[in-house]
Amino acid sequence: MRTGRSGSKQPSAIDDNLLAIHQRIGEKLLQFPELIQLVEEKLESRFKAGLIYRGVYLDWWSILELKSNMPSLVSQLCTVNEQMNKLRRHSPFVGILSESEREEFFSQLESKKQ
Repeated sequence: MRTGRSGSKQPSAIDDNLLAIHQRIGEKLLQFPELIQLVEEKLESRFKAGLIYRGVYLDWWSILELKSNMPSLVSQLCTVNEQMNKLRRHSPFVGILSESEREEFFSQLESKKQ
């Protein structure tokens, strides 16, 4: 929902869900930092295929450059602001969580809503 042309955009339920799943992804990256290579490959392939804009590509690369300090990268990944809400909608972190981890996440999310 927009608060006006110059106002800020409020996070939606989708943004909240994307933040929560990226927090889970961040936890896994802290345990297995070598998975960041998959993210880099995914980002490159999406950009080369024309699936993401150059600005999104560069924004994600600026975050991935923090990979030598994984806690900082995860912190940036989970930052709550309008820019990160937009970026998470074009996340190259797809595939970091296994299907069973995703199912578990969504089951927990659903049980919290009830």
